[in-house]
Amino acid sequence: MDMEPAERNPAELRRTAFKLVGIMVIGAVVVLSAYFAKSKKKAEENEGRPPITTKISRNFAAKNQEGKLVATYDLEGKVWFAIPVCVKQLDENKHAIAMMKEITEHYEGNDNLRFVAFSINGVDQGTNPEDLKRAMEQLGIDDQRWWFLTTGDTKKQRGYIKDQLRLGLVSERSSGDPAGKWIFPSQIALIDRGMHIRQRYDFREAEQFEDAARELLKEKPELKDVEKFGSALHAVDELKKTLYTNTDFVLSETKTGSRE
Repeated sequence: MDMEPAERNPAELRRTAFKLVGIMVIGAVVVLSAYFAKSKKKAEENEGRPPITTKISRNFAAKNQEGKLVATYDLEGKVWFAIPVCVKQLDENKHAIAMMKEITEHYEGNDNLRFVAFSINGVDQGTNPEDLKRAMEQLGIDDQRWWFLTTGDTKKQRGYIKDQLRLGLVSERSSGDPAGKWIFPSQIALIDRGMHIRQRYDFREAEQFEDAARELLKEKPELKDVEKFGSALHAVDELKKTLYTNTDFVLSETKTGSRE
C-alpha cells in the first residue's frame, strides 16, 4: 500500500507558529515581570543599606570621662558612632563633633545608640579622664550615651583609631603652627550591632566641597543649570541625608546587612 505524505496546510502551520510564539512571549513577560517585581522589592528593602566595610576584631579597654573602665566589646548589640578627638584642639574636628551632637539630638532617647570619642592622646601625653569631662562640658554634651575615652598608652590609642576604626592617621604639624600640634581626620564611623564598620562620613570634606563649588560657580555661572551641580552646592545636606538613611537602616536590621 502506497503511503502519501500528509498534505500540510500553510495557514494552519502559521497559526501554530503564532501560538507557540505567543506562548513564549507571554511566558517571557511573566518571568520578566516577576523578576522586576522581585528586584524592585529588593531595592526598596535595601534602600539606604550601607556597605559592610570590615569587622572590628580587637577589644579596646579604656577609662571614660568618669574614670570608669569600659571596653568597646561592651558596645556589642548597640549601634554606635566613633570619632577621634583631641581635648586641646577641639576645633580640629569640630565638623564631626557638631554632627555627632546633631545625631544625638535627632535620636534623643534612643537607647540603641551610643557615641564614642577616642582621644588621640593618652594619659602618658597628659589627657586624663578629668580632661575628657571638662571637654564634654565645654562642648555642652550631657548625655549618658556618650563616652570620651583615654588610656595610659597613646600609641595604642592611635593604633586602634587607625587600624580598627579606620579613622585615619594622627600626624604632627610644624612647631608653632597656630592650628595646633596635631592633625587628624575629621571623620565619623558608623558601627553596627555586630561590630562591623558600615560607613564613614567626613563633614569637613563635604563643607570644603561646597565652598569649592560656590567659588567655581562665580567663575562659571552656567554651571547652575547642570543637573548634578546642585548636589555639590549642598554636599553637607546630602551627606546628612545619607547618614540618617544609613543609620535608620542599621537600626532596623535583624541581622547584619538585612532587615529580614
